[in-house]
Order: sequence, then structure tokens, then C-alpha cells
Amino acid sequence: MFDKKWKSAEITELINEFSELYATRPIKDNSGGMKSPHMFPAWFVVKKLKPKVLIESGVWKGQGTWFFEKASPKTKIISIDPVESHRVYTSPSAFYQTQDFLESDWSELPKDDTLVFFDDHQNCMPRIKRCHELGFKRIIVEDNYAVSQGDCYTPKKILSGKDYIIDSAGLRTNHKKNKEDLAFFNENVLTYQEMPPIFSSPLTRWGDDWHQEDYNTPEPLLTQDDAIQYFELFTEKLDYTWICYMELK
Repeated sequence: MFDKKWKSAEITELINEFSELYATRPIKDNSGGMKSPHMFPAWFVVKKLKPKVLIESGVWKGQGTWFFEKASPKTKIISIDPVESHRVYTSPSAFYQTQDFLESDWSELPKDDTLVFFDDHQNCMPRIKRCHELGFKRIIVEDNYAVSQGDCYTPKKILSGKDYIIDSAGLRTNHKKNKEDLAFFNENVLTYQEMPPIFSSPLTRWGDDWHQEDYNTPEPLLTQDDAIQYFELFTEKLDYTWICYMELK
């Protein structure tokens, strides 16, 4: 099995700080992008690691960039998105590019002090393998869908050891499990941690029962008793898709 980086108690300690920051976010409606169930763990990881460089692959409206700056003001952020017209928040200090991660030259970056953040709905394997080739060890995969859901191939699908589905705009296609990809993970991944949801829900965002057999999920950080105190976070509880942190060997 893989190592875990943080215990739930350590993560929970920062929820209040995040909640106060979340109330001041520049984009109140971030539909199509991260909401609190994923923004919190992404912000948490950046705050804890404080990398010298952060590659953000997938910008959308720019909400994540803003949170990353708040988490680690001294981090150099390189933000990648093929479509710039969606962006609402533009950082005065981040470097923006439209060239894809796989097509870019990263030779000058500090390999041991760079965090790569993927929120781009792409097949994860070429990206993770490229990180391994380049020597980038620390990765966040935001779109980490379970086997029966989602529009991309994910670490969670690979590690399930099961056949899986890709759902592209309602077109659901069946795919066979890939033993080679699972072997790559077992050989090259040191840490794999699905960051826990803030709140649980009886139903998934797709409307079916949220049970462990199909949607294996870490225990939530908070309970229903905390819903009033963190009401906005509670209302966004369905926007969770198993965001994960990885470290490569």
C-alpha cells in the first residue's frame, strides 16, 4: 500500500482558517471549477508544502490561482489553460501560458521543489509519466473520478483494478482495466492520498447512493453537527471527486 502524507486531524485544524478565506474569494460562482470540497485540500497542500514553483494545469476562471497565492505568497505560479477567455481573476505575478504541460520545456525548474497540479480533465497517465521522466515528484490530481463516472482516466480508476467508464458529455464508453498502468503505480508511486471530503452525503453528485463499494471514500472531516457553522461548505458537499495528492519515488 501507499504512504499517506497527512492525518485527518492535521487537515481538520485548518478548516476554520480556510472557511474565513473562502468567504472573501473573488469569484462567488465558480461553476465548472473547484468549489470548497476540492479548493480546501488544494489550498491545504500548497500551504503545507510551500513549493518554490507550482505548475497549475487548468485555470478556468482563476479561482485556484488566487487561493494558491494566499496559501504560499512566495511560490512562483505557472498557470496553463488553452482558453484564456474564461479567466476572471488574473494574478499580477503568475506566468500564464496556453501551451500544454506535455509540450512545455520544464528543464529549468527545481525538480525537488515543484508541485504539479492537474485540473484539466485529461488522461492522467501521460502526465504522471512525464512528471516521473522529468523528476517532478509531487502531484495533485483534481479530477480523480471513480470507476463508473467522469470524463477522464484517473488514478482512482487505475488503482481500483477494475474495468471503468469514461463519460464524455453523456456518452458513456466501457474500457478494460490496464494492468501496465497499475504496475507503474505500484513501482513508482510512494504516496497516494485521497484527500477526505469536508462533509459526507447520502447521494453522489450523479444522484445514486454514495456507498463504499462503488465510491470508496475517506471519512469526512466534519459531521452534520458542523453544518450550521460551515454552512456554505456544507451546501457544496456534492462537488467532491476524490482529489488526490501523490509523491513519486
